[in-house]
Amino acid sequence: MNKDKIIVVGCGEQARVTIDNIEEQNKYDIFGLTSFNGNENKKDKVYGYEVVCEDKDIKQLIKENLDIKGYVLGLGIGVGGNLLNRYKLYSWLDKIINPVNIIHPTAVISKRAKIGKGNVIEAFTKLCNGSEVNNHCLIQSFSSVSHDQIIANNVMIACNVSLAGKTIGEHSIIAEGSSIGFKKNVGQNCLLMDGAVLTKDMPDNTVGYGNPAKIIKKNDSIIKSIYTSKYKI
Repeated sequence: MNKDKIIVVGCGEQARVTIDNIEEQNKYDIFGLTSFNGNENKKDKVYGYEVVCEDKDIKQLIKENLDIKGYVLGLGIGVGGNLLNRYKLYSWLDKIINPVNIIHPTAVISKRAKIGKGNVIEAFTKLCNGSEVNNHCLIQSFSSVSHDQIIANNVMIACNVSLAGKTIGEHSIIAEGSSIGFKKNVGQNCLLMDGAVLTKDMPDNTVGYGNPAKIIKKNDSIIKSIYTSKYKI
């Protein structure tokens, strides 16, 4: 079976996890990886796949290699330190190449769930009926999304997370081992810390920690350190 060739954008820790998921999904061939404009440690190969260019050179790479049919972000929150860098990058890339979904074969996806484009859904995850994952989200292993929950663009859900909420806004991070209570909303640009238990809505631009989660409102110094974007294409 001929498989479409794709590139993995990034060559760090999350890229290595993404490679495993791509290989086990067995739907795409990896043409190569790209580096984050020289900010990642210089590498020639990752798991035997060549690092073919920096992100800023992807357009030229595609022109020279018409057999590249898509891409996936192999980037976690470490890319330049924030999710808005990630947003800038994929907003540019989506105009020149097709983003593909990487879904591990052990993920359990309801036929009544909706999935957008450019998402990475790792091993042993669960998306229930009526749930909706928009674009360029990362859902890591052993996390569960309950029924009728909407996850906006560019959301990172880390490992062992339990979601029973209603919505998660763009550019938000739900960290390892945390949980969101029934029909609770998380705003945009939010960070729910490791092991936190959210029992009330989180407004935009807030940080939550503890059990039950304490919400830090308008903490500009923390939000700025996580989300201030310096990335330029």
